[in-house]
Amino acid sequence: MKKIFQIIGLISLTCFSFFVTEKTATVVNDMDEIMIEIKEKKDNFKRDPIDAVINENEIIPGVNGRVVNINKSYKNMKSKGYYNENLYVYDYTKPSITLNDNINKYIIKGNPSKRMVSLSFIVQKSDDITDIVNIINNYNIKANFFVDYNWFSSNNELVKQLISKGHNIGFIVDDNDSNLEWMDMVIKKVNKQSHGFCYNDDKNEDKLFKCVSRNDYTITPTIISDKTPLVDIKNKLESGSILLLSNNSEVRRQLSTIIIYIKSKGYNITNLEENVLE
Repeated sequence: MKKIFQIIGLISLTCFSFFVTEKTATVVNDMDEIMIEIKEKKDNFKRDPIDAVINENEIIPGVNGRVVNINKSYKNMKSKGYYNENLYVYDYTKPSITLNDNINKYIIKGNPSKRMVSLSFIVQKSDDITDIVNIINNYNIKANFFVDYNWFSSNNELVKQLISKGHNIGFIVDDNDSNLEWMDMVIKKVNKQSHGFCYNDDKNEDKLFKCVSRNDYTITPTIISDKTPLVDIKNKLESGSILLLSNNSEVRRQLSTIIIYIKSKGYNITNLEENVLE
């Protein structure tokens, strides 16, 4: 019996020691300059969730909310030895109305609060996109390419390179489901693009169904331009815009000016994953 009490006492002492040690560590952390600054400034980085906006069969995606995870942020900054707002770690909260719950809608733009714009291109058959890729890489921006099966099947290595640089590859949906299945597999499983996107400018329900059946998102661009891209963008550009441009000589000639103009308006040019997903 005496031995049992000794064991119980030893366990109790051990638990108490852990408690005291943890409490002491907490007190020490609370007095640390990095922790103090995190707690003082954490609310500046808080963001309430924004619900997606639905209008019949169209959707403007929402935005996840976030709050600073104090302990993880402290650990992150302490390992570097200094306070840095870029090292914050967040816990995220979903909106009440989400894109994922309404994947059967046409995405017409990204959420305006993000101050982002997506620059996209139609690529078909034997199109050469060398000039476009060189220009967007020169400006260090992420773009999107909606491609058909013929082009895709002949440019697997270029697809891989584009995805590796943060560009998104989307589909021009055709009547052959096996084509789409293969393209979807190569993009997501082989090249590790997280999500798939389908181009659907005329809101064709058959194309929408094929996209939804693969858990891909359907894009109906905000601005579609062919012959006068710069003029069209100047007249219609807004936060969240999804721009779709043809692969022609006029677009290539004006592309640098278009990029400079968009940036001058304070928008970040990025891929669809960043612009439209919550």
